[in-house]
Amino acid sequence: MAPRNKISNMPPATAIESPLPLLGPEGLPLPEQPSMKGFFAAIHAWDMAIVKFLHALDIPKLIYWPLVAFVRIGDGYLWIGVAAWLFYAEPWSVFRGILVECLLAVGLSLLAYWPLKLIIRRTRPYSSIEGISRKVPPLDKYSFPSGHTMNNLAVALTLASQMPVFYLPAIGIPLTLGVLRVAFGVHFLTDIIAGAFLGTASHLLAKFLLPYLTFLTG
Repeated sequence: MAPRNKISNMPPATAIESPLPLLGPEGLPLPEQPSMKGFFAAIHAWDMAIVKFLHALDIPKLIYWPLVAFVRIGDGYLWIGVAAWLFYAEPWSVFRGILVECLLAVGLSLLAYWPLKLIIRRTRPYSSIEGISRKVPPLDKYSFPSGHTMNNLAVALTLASQMPVFYLPAIGIPLTLGVLRVAFGVHFLTDIIAGAFLGTASHLLAKFLLPYLTFLTG
């Protein structure tokens, strides 16, 4: 009788055990490192829970409609009124300096805003979470980062740097608008956090660059 082929005794490829875990200096297996995919999934789950919680709040109509109007003012109408007041209250040279710096800050903000929107393409809560509806109209399709928070904070901080008495409302109003946009189903909280960081960075970069841009200030 011919000897049995030893190769036939080998387990099938699917039964081969996975590679041994990496060992540390004491011979113990190293703990598994969390993947970036798992990290972002955890952040998104946290984001969704916050949206659901805020969206479910029972806001009395007496307060709800003024809040909706307040959020809509944050679409840019607020700054039209502020600009008109500054034009009336301040000398032309002061008004022009504030206006130029604000426009530069917003321009820098938009340079970051559109590439991030189109690269990340994060859908808004009302499009991705069942039971969430939009209470105010969004300005575009994607959620991250919050352009309202970016631009409002960039302008408000620039204005406050010229008039320090406005620092508290300059920070409080854009962040309040951002949180309300989470409650109204058009943003996640991390959109607001990223927008606040980028809006602050735009303001600081505009303040740094302005002395070198003499064609704007001359």
